[in-house]
This record gives sequence, structure tokens and C-alpha cells, in this order.
Amino acid sequence: MMNMIGEYKINRTTRRCSVGNRPLLPGEYYYSVVSGDDEEFRRVDIAADAWTGPPDGCIGHWKNRVPLPEEKKRELAPPEVLIDLLRSMADQPAMSKMRYLLALMLLRKRHLKPYEDATLIRSEPEAKDQPAADDEAVPGRDRLQLESNIDGSILTIEVADIASTEAESLQEQLVDLLYREVE
Repeated sequence: MMNMIGEYKINRTTRRCSVGNRPLLPGEYYYSVVSGDDEEFRRVDIAADAWTGPPDGCIGHWKNRVPLPEEKKRELAPPEVLIDLLRSMADQPAMSKMRYLLALMLLRKRHLKPYEDATLIRSEPEAKDQPAADDEAVPGRDRLQLESNIDGSILTIEVADIASTEAESLQEQLVDLLYREVE
């Protein structure tokens, strides 16, 4: 089975709570929610005090915080460093979910692109008495084949199942890993 990863436009934060129709204040936590269909996506922001959980039919959601004026700005690591980090995570099974999120981020930032037409590879489950080698993909897991726009290399990334209960923690870890403070 093959699916194509299309290009979708999702608007930036409006810094307004869509439930209370009020501005989000510096330091305030809020949730961003993406919903839509195959043709069009829309993002809304909901203040934490108005959050009742993800709405029905949402595609994804994440927690954010409006920065304080005195906070230092954060800068994303250079793309070459991020691609190298993605490669190094391949040997660390404990980092598979973080690696998947990093790959999605690099796709969104256009440092990676789908490799030719085969962007999703459906793995066939192996017999239970034949475990996969440590460096092989987990049987039965989908994998993405992505090409680096930096050096043209091909990366195979396992699609990870991420529970809503672990998404916030993974997001915080990824931000801490990839961003640095700048003056």
C-alpha cells in the first residue's frame, strides 16, 4: 500500500482563544487544534482554561505557551545538524517516537521530501519465531522513505504510534533537543 504525502498549508497561531474570542496573554498556555479534510486544514487555538479535550474529528493537537516578552528567543539548529541527528537516532530504538516526530518536522520545514513515489512502505509481519535483527525495521510497522534536500541521502523512518498521553512530553523533549536560546 502506498500513500502520498501532500503539501498542506496550516495557518500560524492567531494568539486568540477561539472559544472565548479573547487574546492569549504572555505566559498563558493554550492548545492548537488542526481539523479538516483531504483538501483543506484549519488551525484554531484554545486557552488552557477553556480546553475540554480534543474536539471530535480533529487530526491533531498540541500544547503551547505564549512567550513572555523578557524571554530569550529560541533558534532551531541548522538543517544539516538535524539531518545528522535523525540519522544517529536510527541506532537508538528508545528514540523511535522522537525520530518520527523529527522526521515529520523536517518534512514540514522542507528539509526532507518523500522519496520518489514510494513514501509509505507497509511492512509484512514476520513469523513470531523469526525476530527481526536489531538494525531492521519492526515487522508490521509502516515506514516512510524520505530524501534529504540537504545531501540527497535516503532515510527510512518507522511510523510511530504516539498516544495522546505522551505527546506533550515528547514535544517538550524535542524542543529542548532542537532549539537553543539566542540573544
